[in-house]
Amino acid sequence: MVFNYTDKQLNELNQGKNVYSSNQEYAERKGYKIVTPSPKNRGETNTIMSDGQEFRVVATKSDPGTGFDGLAVAPIVNGKPDYKNVAVIAAGTDPGSPTMIDVGTAEGGRESGLSPQYYVADRFVKKNYG
Repeated sequence: MVFNYTDKQLNELNQGKNVYSSNQEYAERKGYKIVTPSPKNRGETNTIMSDGQEFRVVATKSDPGTGFDGLAVAPIVNGKPDYKNVAVIAAGTDPGSPTMIDVGTAEGGRESGLSPQYYVADRFVKKNYG
């Protein structure tokens, strides 16, 4: 079976407590569980919901140097993660970040044409799926 992500699912995965909660500071500030592939306590989870579909978190990346936050998820189909249909989701700028690194790197990308977060995201994807 080929799993097809809906626009609504992808949009919701890219919002608030889903992708942003791969960043421990964000999750704690908002009172959400930390999203991680390997939960170790009750304040962490490796599953998220989007538009009624459950997804397993298979990888996360939170880079304090650039402010990049992202995760990779696999849909749970018939009770098991479907690793053939993994989606990589990257968070946007978090204006509530106490360090405001996100805003600085986003603005710095205007000069070079690429945000420093691009290189972190590229390595994240290649490491896990390249």
